[in-house]
Amino acid sequence: MRKARGERGQILAVVALALVALLGVAAFSIDVGYAYYAKRQLQSATDAAALAGAQDLPNATTAIATATTYAQDNTPANLSFNFTYTTTCTATAVVATGCVSTVNPNQLTVAGTASTNTWFAKIFGINHFDVSTHANACSPCSSTPVDIVIAVDRTGSMCSPTDSSGNCIDLDNAKDGIRTMLSDLNPPYAQIGMVAFPPVQSTSTSACGTPYNSLGGNGYDGYDSATRGYVTDTINATYKTGTVLNTSSGLYLHTVDGPNTSCIEAGGNTSYSEALRQARAELAAHGRPNVPDYIVFLTDGEANIGSVYSATDPTYYPGNPDDQSPCHTAINLANQYKSEGVTIYSIGYALGSNTLCTGGDFGPDVPAVRDSNGNIITPRHPCTPFTAGCYHKADQQNEVPNISSYTTLSQIASPGNFYNQPNAGQLNTIFAAIATDIGQGSSRLVDDGF
Repeated sequence: MRKARGERGQILAVVALALVALLGVAAFSIDVGYAYYAKRQLQSATDAAALAGAQDLPNATTAIATATTYAQDNTPANLSFNFTYTTTCTATAVVATGCVSTVNPNQLTVAGTASTNTWFAKIFGINHFDVSTHANACSPCSSTPVDIVIAVDRTGSMCSPTDSSGNCIDLDNAKDGIRTMLSDLNPPYAQIGMVAFPPVQSTSTSACGTPYNSLGGNGYDGYDSATRGYVTDTINATYKTGTVLNTSSGLYLHTVDGPNTSCIEAGGNTSYSEALRQARAELAAHGRPNVPDYIVFLTDGEANIGSVYSATDPTYYPGNPDDQSPCHTAINLANQYKSEGVTIYSIGYALGSNTLCTGGDFGPDVPAVRDSNGNIITPRHPCTPFTAGCYHKADQQNEVPNISSYTTLSQIASPGNFYNQPNAGQLNTIFAAIATDIGQGSSRLVDDGF
């Protein structure tokens, strides 16, 4: 009995120790939980502020003001948050903006701090928990890679007139614009290829190979299905080294100014439809899976020829609708490609608003018979393409229904993506605007060091 009485009161000590343990658990379940809740709310407010503010970049003052408003609006009434804001430069995924942090910042960093009071944790001398967050947001900084094919008109009219040194004025202006676009975009996020119409080369492996000439003095209009002579540069990311253009890349060499004999040289007729086909084929052949596709299409004249195939291709004229309605066919192709998800930009260069598209650049063995007013009495007869007597430019007729090159280019483009340069001049501004539009995206959160 004495032994039992000696153990009285020991349970009180056990209970006391258990209560301390329970209070410790309560401290972690309530005080730490509340601190975790505060951190989540703080992170949400920080993210919202950074995303909203970044949309106003590169104006740092406006961006910070917008971020401040969003930070306050996303602060719960039962918590007190503090924020700091910093604008800097970061590498963008598609567009190389030439960012200067004091002039045109493209990243906003929002840092948030908060302190939560404790209840149970005070027993252990912990009066509050401090939490902090930060978020980086950039704009424009589309994270989606893009594949682009530039389709450039190199027909004879692009080298008429020439300057005092014999250089092709219009073609050089186009080349200058393309180089501007190359400078404004960033590989490997933006990968770029180029096609020239009519075809530039067939079997040559040189970046500046001799054009494939199937029509003698009539122009370089042949099509070699085995070598796809329209393609000057397959889609690639080698056009820049670091932040500067790679002067040994094909895209650079093909856009160097010069006379008619330079790379690429001018000559031949205008086929909208085949240029679009080849641009689309290049995207399919060398574009990346699940990457948005773009075609940038530039021409200075109306389509006066349809598809241009090799002499042995059975799909060629007669009966090929391309040659009867080259502009309408080009619009139909463009609509098909746009329905497949391709975005098309078109640039009309000194087109003229009333220049009508003509069909059938290749005539018959026997020319059409016309009356004294030029009206056709007997239509031309089909012939074997690329043979003597098959080329009768005088037999060209306007498409039915009539359509101008200006209207065609505006309908080829995706909505809002038609650019017109009505007079000869630099195209740098247009190509820069297209590069910005392709790379423009809403603000997004990025990791540190992006």
